[in-house]
Amino acid sequence: MSKNKSSHVETTTLARVPDSEKMSWTAIALIQAGIMICVPSLMLGGILAQSMNMIDAILSGLIGYALITVVMVLIGIMGSDLGVPTCMVASGCFGKKGSARIISAVFMISMIGWFAVQNWVCGNAFTNLMANVFGIAIPVWVSAIVLGIIMLLTAIYGIKALDKLNTIAVPALVIVTTIGCFLAFQKFGTASLMNAVETPSMSFLDGVVLTISFMATGALNAPDFTRYQKNRKDVVLSSTIGVMPAGMAMLILGAFMTKIASEYDITLVFAQVGIPVLGLIVLMLATWTTNTTNAYSAGMDAVMVFGLKDDKRAMATIVLGGIGIVLSALGISNFFESFLYFLGDTFMPIVAIFLIEYYLICKGKASDYQLREGWYWGGILAWGFGFAATRIPWGVSFINGMIIAGLCYLAFRLVLKDKNTVESRNEIADEQI
Repeated sequence: MSKNKSSHVETTTLARVPDSEKMSWTAIALIQAGIMICVPSLMLGGILAQSMNMIDAILSGLIGYALITVVMVLIGIMGSDLGVPTCMVASGCFGKKGSARIISAVFMISMIGWFAVQNWVCGNAFTNLMANVFGIAIPVWVSAIVLGIIMLLTAIYGIKALDKLNTIAVPALVIVTTIGCFLAFQKFGTASLMNAVETPSMSFLDGVVLTISFMATGALNAPDFTRYQKNRKDVVLSSTIGVMPAGMAMLILGAFMTKIASEYDITLVFAQVGIPVLGLIVLMLATWTTNTTNAYSAGMDAVMVFGLKDDKRAMATIVLGGIGIVLSALGISNFFESFLYFLGDTFMPIVAIFLIEYYLICKGKASDYQLREGWYWGGILAWGFGFAATRIPWGVSFINGMIIAGLCYLAFRLVLKDKNTVESRNEIADEQI
C-alpha cells in the first residue's frame, strides 16, 4: 500500500485501510445521509404518493428502507471486517479478473452514469431557476459543466473531503428544508394530504419493491465507505442512523409536496412560495452530497478495472468525472437513464452471492474470506443465472434473481474446488493491484 503523507488526496484505494485511518461512525453516517438527500429520493416519495394512498406510500417506503438497510449493514460489515472497497470484496466471489473485467466495470459505468444524470438534473434545474426567478439566461450545458466540476473536486480528494462536505451540508440541508416546508405548508395548507388516489396504479408490495430497488446500488457499494469503520457496531450505527432518517425524510417530503403542491421537487416548491434562494441552496447541496460519492466510487472501480496503482484513484476520478460532465452537458444522460435502471437489476443477485460466501460459507469470519486470483467461474455463472431470473415475468424480479444466484453459487461452491484462493484478510494489507 502506498500512502503520500504530504498530500491531502486520499491514496488508499484497493489496499486495506490501516487502523490509523479509521473514522468515527458519525462521520460515515453523515456521508450516508448526504447520499440519501437528493432529488431522486424526493422523486421516489412523489411516485409513491401518486400511485397509492398516503399512509400506504409512507409505510411501503418505511418497510422498503428497513429491509434494504439490513442488507446494507450486512454488506457494510464485510467492508469493515476486510477493510477494502466493494470491488475488492467482489474478488472473493468472482476472482480478481472476474471482478475487474465484469463486476467492477458494471459498477463503474453505473456510478459515472448516475453522476451524469444527476448533474444534468441539477444543471437543468439551476438554469430554469435562474431564468424564471432572476431573469438570468444560462445555457444548460454551461450550468452542467460548472456544477459538475464543483462536485468533482470533492470526489478527487476522497473520503476526508466527503466527511467535511457532509459535516457542513447535511445540517444546513436539514435547517433550510425545515424552514421551506413550514412556509410551503402555510401557503398550500395540508387538507389535500390524505386525499385518496382514485385509481391506485401500484400495490403496497410494489411500493416496497420500488424502494428496495432504488437503494440496491447503495447497499452493494456500502464497503466503499464502511471500510473506514472501526468495528461492526459502527457499521450498524452509521448505516441505520445515516440512511433511515434521511431516506424517510426525503420520501415523506416528496410525497407531501406532491400532494399539496403537485410537485415532488422541493426546490421548485420553494420558488413557488417566494424563497427561491433557499430552493437553490437545497438543489446545490443535495446534488453535491450525492453526486460526489458517485464519482468517488467510480474512481475506485476504475483502479480495479484498469489495473492502476492505488495512488492513481484521483486521476481516474478526474477522467471519469470529466466523461460524466460531458455526457450531462450533451444531454446524452437523458438516454442513459433507462440503461442505469437496467444495470440496477444486476446488483441484487451479486448481493446474494456476497451474503452466501461470507455469512454461510465463511460463517462471518474475515480470516476465512479469501481473495481469488484470475476468474472464478462459479460466481460469474451464478450471477449470470441470477440476472436471467430477474427477467422472469412473474414474482418479484430482484427476489427471483437473489434466490437463483444464491442457490447456484452455493451449489458451485460445494462442487468446484478452489484452486486459486490464495489470500486471506491478513494478506490484503500489503496488496497492491
